[in-house]
Amino acid sequence: MPKISVIIPVYKVEKYLPRCLDSLLAQTFTDWQAICIDDGSPDSCPKILDEYAVKDGRIKVIHKKNAGVSDARNDGIKNADGDYIHFLDADDWIDADFYAHMLTVAIDSNADMVVSGFVSDNKYTKPIVYKNVKLLKTIKEKLIGTRALTDSYVWRYLFKIDFVRQNCMQFDTGLIAQEDTLFVLNAIELANAIAIVPWVNYHYMFNENSALNSRDLAHHAKVKQHYKIGKKYRADFAKKHNLVWLWKLRKIINLFR
Repeated sequence: MPKISVIIPVYKVEKYLPRCLDSLLAQTFTDWQAICIDDGSPDSCPKILDEYAVKDGRIKVIHKKNAGVSDARNDGIKNADGDYIHFLDADDWIDADFYAHMLTVAIDSNADMVVSGFVSDNKYTKPIVYKNVKLLKTIKEKLIGTRALTDSYVWRYLFKIDFVRQNCMQFDTGLIAQEDTLFVLNAIELANAIAIVPWVNYHYMFNENSALNSRDLAHHAKVKQHYKIGKKYRADFAKKHNLVWLWKLRKIINLFR
């Protein structure tokens, strides 16, 4: 059985998919499986996935009708065989030592989740760089350490698969934006601890042609509506845990990273 299951939803990313998969094949840690969910992609992505699956037996491809990223990730959770799972977006990529570092800290800390920093290719998303291993146990420590009130990207985390399944964690298929927020904050609340992993890089790329950034007016209006849902969820989460002050200060704190 593989140690890590890498779940990759794929939809209309033919320009970026080879780079993502090549970064996976270049990992210094080799005991992984990739579950690539072709979410009914109308471009050459299905062909690219099948070619990589022939090239490397660790890559498993699931072809399905389009149902959205949340449904694709949920299929990945169902089909994962690893002790840990990571959600990798198909238009992003990772450094060669990403999984080696993430897994070492996960095993040493016995935390339900470990979190990495990230770098970005655009001026709108500020990077996070961690310099030391740290174990976060209280809700306050978790929210400050992960900065999940502003950066609730699920691809920053490596999760124990048993933790995810025992808590019946799923992505909300009714959302086309901010599904990460609900999943990550729920996980943060339930986790025994979260360990910070320093000096590892997840490369986030702002894809202006992604489904999230579609120029279709009706779709764009729905995205805006779901962003408001995510914002309210973060505010309510802070209030629930008596951390309203942290929610109010989130933008100021963000300036110093």
